[in-house]
Amino acid sequence: MKKTGSRIVTGLLTLALLLPLFTSCQKIFKKEDLIGTWAYQDNTKYTITFKEDGTLGYSAPDETPYYTPTYTVDGIFIHIRVMVGSATINDVVEIRSLTPTTLVIYYDGDPLFDGQSLTGEYVLLKR
Repeated sequence: MKKTGSRIVTGLLTLALLLPLFTSCQKIFKKEDLIGTWAYQDNTKYTITFKEDGTLGYSAPDETPYYTPTYTVDGIFIHIRVMVGSATINDVVEIRSLTPTTLVIYYDGDPLFDGQSLTGEYVLLKR
């Protein structure tokens, strides 16, 4: 029993010492970090613009934007909200890394209404 108790205490002490190391590695992002226009690295004709007022602009070849999504930033997550008629669509994108010129995001969401999946990591370059 004494041996088990000392293992538990040692394990808890190790966890207490390592927890600050893991939590300090997680970057906290703010809306100001994203402001500007970002183009997809694989196809620069597709862009996303994070605006100061919390709205998102976007462009795609031969398409006119129909909706004005809004966004908030919470730590490493971008919460996106789109009003489509009387329905509200909410989604979350994870920020994997961010430098002044490169934004790497990860999306893991449900397939779209047409069955297409957008799940994956995307690299965007600052314009």
